[in-house]
Amino acid sequence: MKKSLHIIGLALLFATSLGFGQEAMTPGRFRDIVNSPADAVPLVSQLAAVPLWTNAVVSNVMTYASGKVFSEEMTQTARTVGGRYVVFTVQSKFYNQPMNALLVFDEKTAALKTYGLYRDSHGDDMMTEGTVVYNYAKKTYTITSSFGAGFNETTTGSYTDTEDHANSKVYQSGALFMSREVVTRPFISKK
Repeated sequence: MKKSLHIIGLALLFATSLGFGQEAMTPGRFRDIVNSPADAVPLVSQLAAVPLWTNAVVSNVMTYASGKVFSEEMTQTARTVGGRYVVFTVQSKFYNQPMNALLVFDEKTAALKTYGLYRDSHGDDMMTEGTVVYNYAKKTYTITSSFGAGFNETTTGSYTDTEDHANSKVYQSGALFMSREVVTRPFISKK
């Protein structure tokens, strides 16, 4: 895998049987997939076309409507499971935990989907789901999602062989909540 799709909604990322790939995503299913080991099963063609890096460095800058700015550098890994799923994991110092996202080809809708799982302020599991559309000729993509209490997010991104750059706008009940700029680059070890 040569390029990283940062699916960092920041909570805004399976198994080998065809039937399992068509089930609805639930928190339990998400955890099962994330906890599955990587394997060498070739990816389905729809996922194989997506540019990926297995190891990357992510620069994340979030600007809230209040004017507060938060930035963080994170490491990200990507691995494949069952030929049907890409599992992304970022290690966040701000959230003090690893965060996961899934990239899946949804056969029912014939679309690329991304999923995240987080706990809300009441300790309840919340799933995020986004739809990803690539323009491979122009090396651009768009991710749209709705989640939680009236949140909507749109990400537009572009990529090269050495960098992925994405801008997100997050709205809550129609008002701008946060803007996010994410730059992802492959991790190159220093020898």
